[in-house]
Amino acid sequence: MRAHRQRMLSPAKLGMLRAQGGFTLMEALIALSILGFVAAVAVPQLSNRLDSAFSDADLAQIVSSARMLPVRLAILGTELKLDTATARTALADAKLPLDLPPRWSLEIEKAPVFGRSGSCEEGSLVLTEPIAGQRWRLQFARISCELTITSLQGNL
Repeated sequence: MRAHRQRMLSPAKLGMLRAQGGFTLMEALIALSILGFVAAVAVPQLSNRLDSAFSDADLAQIVSSARMLPVRLAILGTELKLDTATARTALADAKLPLDLPPRWSLEIEKAPVFGRSGSCEEGSLVLTEPIAGQRWRLQFARISCELTITSLQGNL
């Protein structure tokens, strides 16, 4: 009789064994369904945010190179009328006037002219970002070469 008692487990002990045994199939399926739903919602938003971050970084790169252009030209002792042809021609330092990332396009509205002393004649350029098609106007001020950036998002 003693051997028989050792083999029988109380309901409390059975519950403890089940709790230690892991998850049921239904619990695992519910958890996987929740994870799948979260991934379906989060991944496209993450992709859009990454594209936006890369676009912002590319714009910052272009703006930085545009702000430095009058200084570079003064150091090189070069005058430059920034038109479509000269925008694609390397300067004496073997770099293009503006550091455009791949697939970005540049349209010259009014060609700015940069003097050897770091001064400018007024001009403006329009940049177009390749993924979303966003556009910005870069405008160089007369004499000071101060750069103004304007979003043309509403004017697409």
